[in-house]
Amino acid sequence: IDFLLYAKELYTLTNGEMNIMMGSVLRIWHDCREEGTRIPTNEELQEAALHTSIDLLEIDVQNQTVRISDPKASIDVGALGKGYATEKAAKHLESIGATSYVLNIGGNIRIIGTKPDGSGWKTGIQNPANPSTYSKYLMLANISCVTSGNYERYYTVNGVGYHHIIDPETLMPSYRYLSVSVQTGDSGVADALSTAIFNMDYEK
Repeated sequence: IDFLLYAKELYTLTNGEMNIMMGSVLRIWHDCREEGTRIPTNEELQEAALHTSIDLLEIDVQNQTVRISDPKASIDVGALGKGYATEKAAKHLESIGATSYVLNIGGNIRIIGTKPDGSGWKTGIQNPANPSTYSKYLMLANISCVTSGNYERYYTVNGVGYHHIIDPETLMPSYRYLSVSVQTGDSGVADALSTAIFNMDYEK
């Protein structure tokens, strides 16, 4: 319940760009990616989008219950779950005395403190055009760094690549950027913002 309340806060923070209730739409894209031979039709995406309102997620804190009021709606925590769990792990380590530690949870970097000599850790940002190389190196201390990109989970249909970050407005993969990296103190916030910003135009 704490996680779901946090997800609702980040929905508000990102003006709906990070919405864990996008499950009905993301499931269609997931199934098509697994099949690998077609993209979803506009009709099926539009129908699925009718079941993505954050208000369908009803949380009763007093009674400790959660209800999804629409049977066609579902939760997808891909934009937040890993970052949230990473931050919980970091807070636990800090609580037991860790002062110089790096967590790398599937590419979500969360750094506790500094190196013993007081310096930061060298962290590479993958080059989307060639993920075996790095486009930039950062020296990081006491911070999280999360990257969302189009180069890891994607498939190709008729020569066009379709990645896994779906714009909640168009219901299609967003092609504004190749990758977005966010540095901030909380890994959950960084995870949510990297996805949200990926779907925003530069001015926004």
